[in-house]
Amino acid sequence: MNGSAFVYTGRDNLAAMRAAIRYNAFLAALVEAHAPKAGDWLDFGAGEGQFSRLFHQRGRNVMAVEADEALARINESAGVPTRRALDSVEDASIDYVYSLNVLEHIEEDEAVLRELRHKLRPGGRLFIYVPAFPLLYSSMDQLVGHHRRYSRSGLQDVLSTAGFAVRSSRYVDCLGFLAALVYKALPDRGGAVTPAQVAAYDRWVLPISLRLDRLLARWVGKNLIAIAEVPDRTIGG
Repeated sequence: MNGSAFVYTGRDNLAAMRAAIRYNAFLAALVEAHAPKAGDWLDFGAGEGQFSRLFHQRGRNVMAVEADEALARINESAGVPTRRALDSVEDASIDYVYSLNVLEHIEEDEAVLRELRHKLRPGGRLFIYVPAFPLLYSSMDQLVGHHRRYSRSGLQDVLSTAGFAVRSSRYVDCLGFLAALVYKALPDRGGAVTPAQVAAYDRWVLPISLRLDRLLARWVGKNLIAIAEVPDRTIGG
């Protein structure tokens, strides 16, 4: 994510996810629910800026980091300050970093988390959302350039090793776990999904899945959330 030559490989699937209206609204609400009441935000791996543009419109002071040049320009065209690389963001200048389905694309995830820690002020907060369970790794993950899927303990460990204090973590979308297993078992379609498939799941399955998460979030889900903070003693460490 620190190189301007990066080109995102899963654009068709990214476009299909625009049909996930409830899912995207759910993610936006999660990001805002865990945000500090005021301060400077960073959208790390902003993509085409669906969330950075939304929060910018809501009056949040949000900056985007996006290495893909074409996607970065979309953010900029909406008035969102955008950097191509994390190292161009000033150290200890950010109060809240959120990163949605990005960390799994980065081979050296611990190194990037350490760099994110340095961008945060003392007490700054990190919201991470990633694909869960290595068991679910499929051609879809390969298509979009995922290096891994995370277990809850594995994500907590890499965050702790990078110098964060993990405040909470849980799985999300328990029925999505089953859907991902079925997808993996079906004949390989190259990892692609269609807007119609996304919209159908979003409308009929996701609302039920999110209600069931109240009971099952400790154990199972297609995705994983972690909230972490920068202890004062780690700044500059």
